[in-house]
Amino acid sequence: MQAVVQYAAPFHRGTNVYRSREACVAVLRMAESARLPWWNDRCSQFVREAEGCPLFHGKSGGTFPILSIEGLDGVGKSLVTRTLGEKLGGSVFSTPPSEWNDIRPLYMDEPESVARCFYSASNYMAAVPIEAASHTHPVIVDRWWSSTCAMALANQKTVSELPPSGDEIYRWPEDLLRFDHGYYLHVDEAVRTARIRARAPEQEEEKRLSAKEEMRRTAEEVYNRIHLFTKVETNTYRHAVNFILNDLTKKGLSHRAVLFSDKELNEVKPF
Repeated sequence: MQAVVQYAAPFHRGTNVYRSREACVAVLRMAESARLPWWNDRCSQFVREAEGCPLFHGKSGGTFPILSIEGLDGVGKSLVTRTLGEKLGGSVFSTPPSEWNDIRPLYMDEPESVARCFYSASNYMAAVPIEAASHTHPVIVDRWWSSTCAMALANQKTVSELPPSGDEIYRWPEDLLRFDHGYYLHVDEAVRTARIRARAPEQEEEKRLSAKEEMRRTAEEVYNRIHLFTKVETNTYRHAVNFILNDLTKKGLSHRAVLFSDKELNEVKPF
């Protein structure tokens, strides 16, 4: 594995952030050729599909918008994205695509540079059905490349150690389909923590994020420096949905989604 880690270093400049499909595939190919004990046929299939998927430069040529919803674990991303999908009559996607859930744990047990390579490559694979869907209806994405970037940096750096604002590391990859509207969900930390504790057991990465204030601060600062997201400050998913729908209207996006009424808003507690 050490040979793979050393090979990957020039591709991510010591940040574990990959900025092209070519870089992801090169590192994954190296991992495949190293004949690692955990590598299996599904891992090889993942590499082949990542290497062969179409690339999209810039925004989709589709008629309908692509929305990217980001935020730390426990802020309500999944519920917000599902609800937006229902109200806008759109499709909801998440990354990595669920079809690769069987091999995801294999990568998570490996060094950060290898784990992030898997996540980065999956962003390109998810772009294919996302772009296709945008030709027929709105698309809402639960986490995308920005999440991969934020967690790669939060896992190894403090806020003071981050590359300066404006560094290319925060720029959306040129060979990856770009969304039209981005929203970063933020809730009070006490609410976020309570939600997490009430849910099923966390993944290891989410446990680290919950336990370390500095990691949370770093991840949030990365999102801030990416400069692609409107921050949504709210403690209930219905308020978040209404905010986003109103913002889309202000930006000139025509839709027929019905906002939650005051009564419906008051029915939902922060957690």
